[in-house]
Amino acid sequence: MLLGGTALFATPAPAQTPIGLGWAKNNVNGAVFRKNSVVTHGKEQYTAYYDSLGYVVLAKRRLPRGPWQVQRTQYQGKVQDAHNIISIMVDGRGYLHCSFDHHGNPLHYCRSKAPGSLEMSELLPMTGDREKNVTYPEFHHFPSGDLLFLYRDGSSGNGNLALNYYAAKTQQWRRLHDVLIDGEGQRNAYWQACIDPKGTIHLSWVWRESPNVASNHDMAYARSLDGGKTWQKSTGEAYRLPITQATAEYAARIPQNSELINQTTITTDAAGTPYIATYWRPQDTQVPQYQLIYINGNTWKTQQISQRTMPFSLSGVGTKKIPISRPQLLVETRKGRTAAYLVFRDVERQDRASVAACPDLTQNQWAVTDLTTTSVGNWEPSYDTELWQRRHVLHLFVQRTGQGDGETLENLPPQPVYIQEWAPGETSAQPATTSWSLGTAAPTPAATQDGWRLVWADEFDQPGRPNPQNWQFENGFVRNHELQWYQSDNARVENGMLVIEARQENRPNPTYEPGSTDWKTSRTTIDYTSASLNTQGRHQWQYGRFEMRGRIDARSGLWPAFWTLGVAGEWPANGEIDIMEYYKGKIMANVASGTDKRYTAKWHSETKSVSSFADPDWAQKFHIWRMDWDATAIRLYVDDLLLNETPLTATVNQDGTGRNPMMQPHYILLNLALGGDNGGPLEGTALPSRYEVDYVRVYQR
Repeated sequence: MLLGGTALFATPAPAQTPIGLGWAKNNVNGAVFRKNSVVTHGKEQYTAYYDSLGYVVLAKRRLPRGPWQVQRTQYQGKVQDAHNIISIMVDGRGYLHCSFDHHGNPLHYCRSKAPGSLEMSELLPMTGDREKNVTYPEFHHFPSGDLLFLYRDGSSGNGNLALNYYAAKTQQWRRLHDVLIDGEGQRNAYWQACIDPKGTIHLSWVWRESPNVASNHDMAYARSLDGGKTWQKSTGEAYRLPITQATAEYAARIPQNSELINQTTITTDAAGTPYIATYWRPQDTQVPQYQLIYINGNTWKTQQISQRTMPFSLSGVGTKKIPISRPQLLVETRKGRTAAYLVFRDVERQDRASVAACPDLTQNQWAVTDLTTTSVGNWEPSYDTELWQRRHVLHLFVQRTGQGDGETLENLPPQPVYIQEWAPGETSAQPATTSWSLGTAAPTPAATQDGWRLVWADEFDQPGRPNPQNWQFENGFVRNHELQWYQSDNARVENGMLVIEARQENRPNPTYEPGSTDWKTSRTTIDYTSASLNTQGRHQWQYGRFEMRGRIDARSGLWPAFWTLGVAGEWPANGEIDIMEYYKGKIMANVASGTDKRYTAKWHSETKSVSSFADPDWAQKFHIWRMDWDATAIRLYVDDLLLNETPLTATVNQDGTGRNPMMQPHYILLNLALGGDNGGPLEGTALPSRYEVDYVRVYQR
């Protein structure tokens, strides 16, 4: 019984209608290291499994409750080996990627022939190099829509971690590292990875000295802030690559013969702080326990989660029949507190799929809920990482599986495959009596607002440059034939506000080209400067309440804006939402999507004259601009006055793709432009001009 406290049996959420029958004689469909077994892109959810004959089966449905469309592919896997899992992911353009049937084999990789399709291509190479001895393929999704692919090149006890990067725009793979983690011919790394909402890659691993599972030892860590090119320790110290046993940062030192399992889980909180969950046997005991590894300040800490009573041993080679599963860990901020959820299976709980929930890691109280009422055999948890990151609901791939010790099979007939859904807080579960402490301070309390929960904010309370973890800058002459040169020097935080300042300057244009007819390069001088900030690659959200409190300068020729762009696609097919835009005496609330003509938008626009407000000093005061965006409509407000309501049925791109750019994540932009196509003439407007922002906040249901 987890945690040694009261066993808590809450009524699980109802399982969905079975998708199909999956091979069940071993755990090839149910291994924890499937990245991913189920994945959501937009409103479509995909899954994959081997059927009773070992064919790769793909399925998709429209969320939340659409019927499953199921298609058996032309590909078969050697399902008698539980290593040969299927991994899938969808890129930012909607193409489904699939890799399958690997245990020291040549690469098996294909992708869909069209966005949203279940019809797959022939087998494809990625880079064509070091693709003859592949094991443990896994995909990860960047906020940009690009993909990361990891695999082991080599064998157990003698293998290296290779990384590939896929650019969704060009549909091309490139090699990042032939050998990121080097076993030096003596050992290999068994890793777990994740990409946080900011796009940082987090990687942790154990070393194995031989094919014997008992030779696993230690937990190491690395991260990459630039898409996998360079790597660093948690302290920011750069790694010299490849990483070896001698140069690795160790989150926990764990000796061999500790029943330390490999390939479990790593995740992060909203700030990008890593949390690792696994299990091993503490010294002076024979019983392996679930453990949490985390950073407290600048120090790695370890905390035991469970109080199990059943001993077992991992000695031996091949896939083991183990009485507990490797866990999955999920972390979120709820009601101003950091909450954690450990998903697992334990024979001590009759092999049900279970979740241990701690609503506040500073209060140390955990409660266990069984998500299934019957045994799932030797199943291990894998889940829809994209849906969790977007909506914080858990969609688990569930199928009862067998597993004999050392790659032997159990005589279990094909079992139903389904997706089990669970949302934190949906049951009446109460904390178990046994508790544990992380010893870390609670995060800043998050506000709630009419049923909305604050998920991100910049309050601009630290003077100096805007927080680089939140904002990046545009540079140069950018768009709309505007007068200003964008540069970071024109933005600063002072007195609790972000100030974007437009200035009159005169200096040479570094991009000037004599004889050029391009408006950006034909100007000999820079006459005006300003700033444009955005959260691209750092923060993006699909649906929510977006809010900005600010004061704009309403004089002639000025063009301040608070707006969003979709993360995938070129403008306007990626979608644009102008929550606040001002020029020529009017505030505007606009929604734009694509047409059948490139770079030509379909606009849903509403305007309101500043002079129409009863307050003659309106332009000298702060106001709150807000967007409420869900799967049905976009509503744009100023000071609770509804300016524009656009149904999402009207925002489908008219280019024949059927894609709706308002059903993908968007990032935020803040800028102050001058003149250009819409801003109008400056007409003697004295500069500098200030666009002042008190805060930017994002809420979600």
